[in-house]
Amino acid sequence: MTSHNTNLMTNRLMRPDCLFILSRAGTLTALSNATKRELREGHNLEKMYISGEFDKYE
Repeated sequence: MTSHNTNLMTNRLMRPDCLFILSRAGTLTALSNATKRELREGHNLEKMYISGEFDKYE
């Protein structure tokens, strides 16, 4: 499934290692590998994405 809806980026629905970022270059990177931070259940993945935490891999 693909989506542009960032509301789906939640630990309640999916694990961070099951969410992927497709870059403009065509590479896939798991969300859990797209940051140096350890992603925990309490993190708001959508808020992290919007704030630019994963920009390096886009």
